[in-house]
Amino acid sequence: MQKLFLLLCLTCCLPFWNVTHAQTPDSTSIQRSSPYRYVNATSLKLRIQPDATAMASAVIAGASRVQLLGETEDGWSQIQVSAVVGYVRSEYLVEEQQQVSADVNWEIINAAGGATYSRLVPAASPHRKVVAKPAAGPKVYICGNGRTEVYHSSSDCAAMRRCTYQTLVMSQREAQASGLRGCMKCY
Repeated sequence: MQKLFLLLCLTCCLPFWNVTHAQTPDSTSIQRSSPYRYVNATSLKLRIQPDATAMASAVIAGASRVQLLGETEDGWSQIQVSAVVGYVRSEYLVEEQQQVSADVNWEIINAAGGATYSRLVPAASPHRKVVAKPAAGPKVYICGNGRTEVYHSSSDCAAMRRCTYQTLVMSQREAQASGLRGCMKCY
């Protein structure tokens, strides 16, 4: 009877012992992996979607600590800074703050929290005030995204209002010399 009881106890406890023993290394490796990353750029736009053309909801200061929520297969990381969630390119994140090689002011970072430093600035409104710079000839407006091929006669053009980047102002002659053409809605 005692042998049967001992055999029954071993049979019941052995599977639990093996599962617990087998899970210990996995649990340890999960605990070693930090859910935090640091911004390895002077500043980094936090986008609302994992796409370079998506609107930026905020700008994160360099060397800021962010919480990593997940990663996509195409190189984007979903992160959280304060209460704001968004996406950044994974290539601009490093695991340790000491690995940040971007040009940042370490005195300010260390004074404001060191490894726990996080600075988030709301992105500028897409309908911000345009400051004109002196230009010869009629002024034209250009979306400052670096990919634009057109110039606009007004910053109120429907196509121009969709631009979430800085608005550039120059003369029509300068725009044409740069290889830009007139907007089909404006001209």
